[in-house]
Amino acid sequence: MKKKVLASSMGIIFICSNLIFSACSFRDNNQNLNNKVENVKLYKEKGQALDLNLYFDASKNENKAEVGMEERLIKKEEFIGELIINELIKGPGIESKLKPILPKTTKLLSFSINNDIAFINFSEDAKVPMTPVKEEAILKSLTMSLEQLSSVKKIKIQINNKDTDVLGGNYDISKPFGKDDISARRK
Repeated sequence: MKKKVLASSMGIIFICSNLIFSACSFRDNNQNLNNKVENVKLYKEKGQALDLNLYFDASKNENKAEVGMEERLIKKEEFIGELIINELIKGPGIESKLKPILPKTTKLLSFSINNDIAFINFSEDAKVPMTPVKEEAILKSLTMSLEQLSSVKKIKIQINNKDTDVLGGNYDISKPFGKDDISARRK
């Protein structure tokens, strides 16, 4: 009986000490995550581009699976810009008190940066009637999020590969705009 009590006590002490040490470790890791990473070096990074190897089906017959490599150079800022837009479409975190800016069914069809303008091509799902306040929030969210990239000064929104004059019906977005241009675009 004494052995069982002693063994149980030792087990409880061991578990409690592990919890305490892991909590300290979690706090340290969490603090490290909160620090901004200023210079991230990605595998096979070449200046302003990423050199990626993509593997596709190269099978010559049905009995043997084979893959072949294709090399792609992707502009870093376009890659990050596309990631930003997809995260905006996903919406805020579960515990956040912030609201999504776009319908969840919205798809990013393409994204590119040319002459300091980010071209965002959304699916038709992004174009819905909305209040002027909601539309202004969307336009500000898009511009402020993308203007963090050094190569973006303005954005141009397209729907299904076509230029559009409006997103929610309240602002003229027929021309590229930056965050300081939004209020002047109200209809």
